[in-house]
Amino acid sequence: MSPPSTSPAGRQAGIEQQAGARRWLPRLYPLLVVLAGVLIYAGALHFQFVFDDVPSIRDNVLVRSLDNYLGSWSGYRQRLNRWVAYLTFALDYRLGGLDPAGYRAVNVALHVGNGLLVLALVRTLFRTPALRPSALRAWEREIALAAALLFVAHPLQTQAVTYVVQRLASLATTFYLLTVVLYILWRCAREEAGAGRHGVLGYAPILAAALLGMNTKEIAFTAPLAAALGELLFFEGPWRRRLLYLAPLLATLPLIPAVMLTAGRPAGDLLADVTALTRVQTETSRLDYLATQVAVVATYLRLLVLPVGQNVDHDYPLRHSFLEPGVLLPLLLHLAIAGGAVWLWRASGRDRGRVDPAARLVGFGAAWFYLALAVESSLIPIADVMFEHRVYLPSAGAFVAAAAGAALVLRRYAPARGHVLLAGAGVACAAVLGVAASHRNQVWRDELSLWSDAVSKSPAKSRPRNNLAAALADADRPAEALPHALAAVRLDPANAEAHYNLGRIQLLQGRYPEAAAAFGDALRCNGDYADAYANLAAALLRLGRAPEAVALLEGARAVVGRNPSALYNLGTAYVLLGKRDAAEAERARLEPLSPDLAARLGDLIRRAAGARQP
Repeated sequence: MSPPSTSPAGRQAGIEQQAGARRWLPRLYPLLVVLAGVLIYAGALHFQFVFDDVPSIRDNVLVRSLDNYLGSWSGYRQRLNRWVAYLTFALDYRLGGLDPAGYRAVNVALHVGNGLLVLALVRTLFRTPALRPSALRAWEREIALAAALLFVAHPLQTQAVTYVVQRLASLATTFYLLTVVLYILWRCAREEAGAGRHGVLGYAPILAAALLGMNTKEIAFTAPLAAALGELLFFEGPWRRRLLYLAPLLATLPLIPAVMLTAGRPAGDLLADVTALTRVQTETSRLDYLATQVAVVATYLRLLVLPVGQNVDHDYPLRHSFLEPGVLLPLLLHLAIAGGAVWLWRASGRDRGRVDPAARLVGFGAAWFYLALAVESSLIPIADVMFEHRVYLPSAGAFVAAAAGAALVLRRYAPARGHVLLAGAGVACAAVLGVAASHRNQVWRDELSLWSDAVSKSPAKSRPRNNLAAALADADRPAEALPHALAAVRLDPANAEAHYNLGRIQLLQGRYPEAAAAFGDALRCNGDYADAYANLAAALLRLGRAPEAVALLEGARAVVGRNPSALYNLGTAYVLLGKRDAAEAERARLEPLSPDLAARLGDLIRRAAGARQP
């Protein structure tokens, strides 16, 4: 084998070969992002619907027809600012019925697309006047790659991707990122070529993306503010003109509150509705919720750095004072991050030049993180104080900041090869995080695996216990389910669903008196619980107390009038009492709701009639 050439011509050929590699290799970066997303999530496509997938998709009759969204608009009226996401579920149903694989394939495609939008966001920002002078502009592809790979591969994203119904979060993120990327592109075009074709018509896609996002999930409310943040940090010129550029986008801000306040409500009730609509299923005070979120957001940051202890249902205590150590220390952390972001913005100005202008990317990413969390982690109390999918949109900013910060460090200490090291580090981190994400995905396989994991991490919380008990009961394992159901009731005695599931399990075990008592407790917690009425009637029938079952269901006709199980049990009670005409009336009511149950009741009526003939 001949030794490598050391002649000038040979060295020149080697240099040209390396230069060629530097030119074509970055073109593969988007492909790396796509491959990462597909490899991590392909194995989860056929997992079952779980948790809120069941009522929101599997059992949601509105997604069974596109007419509910494109014709009668009943889907819009039910979902208000989320109808775009539910329209996509209806499209999924039209194409593949209730096969979860199709729904998850769309989620994975959205996730990969969001990774590419993160890549595009970084590259677009390097076209702005503030970053054009940056020494890191030559590294923009590597910075973009590192941010996009972190976004796509991080295991914290699994809840927004594998959990089907959280397409709400991922699709809203798509429109949010599109809004900002398109706005920055539009502004760069105006800077480079004046108005022309980049005027009114060029602005239309920006507004479309913002409006679609706001009709996907309420977190998109801050998208115009994120665009304004980009204007502030990366563009120059008189503020009157710059506000004029932002005005149409900022004008979309009232859309979400206006729709929530006015949909189906008399004008005189609007002021009274404001308080109710700015809290979600909780009476927690706003200050207590805000104090709790100070700590929760710090936990989100910890999970982004060290994704250990992920859980679908975190047991996070409410905080009641900003002076508690568990709140004060996170508050100091947030203030330090905010102060650092402001310092980087000021220090990277042209008149100072103490740090490279790309430092603004770090501040931009940090501000994006907190801004994107503002809807769910501020003064709007939500019953569940912590959910991992809420970090999906904010994480885009966190990963941009991390990639830019790493580039600044490498530029200082490895200026010649720093871009190569950054790309390599991005790929290595994505590989490690991708393995963790694939492992985390397995938890979402079915209800049993999901809630077994949650119970192991939140043993003192009622909902995981209750949901695991229900999953075990559905798997015909009532003996294993019973301890969890009892624990769920003990941990939250006011939880009607926990009492209901306890009764259901006892019904399966043939413990009819205990089941009847549990269903009664469920109704004391929630007097409009139709399934509890139906199952209490079933327990009464098994105890030979048909007259009580009839009295119960007839007295709750307004609640159970369209509940198939309740109508079936009422018809059965009438059969046992020998009231054939009343049983036939219930069978007729049942027919359009559940033909199978109606047929069973009809058979029961005929058998009873035959048994009475001489």
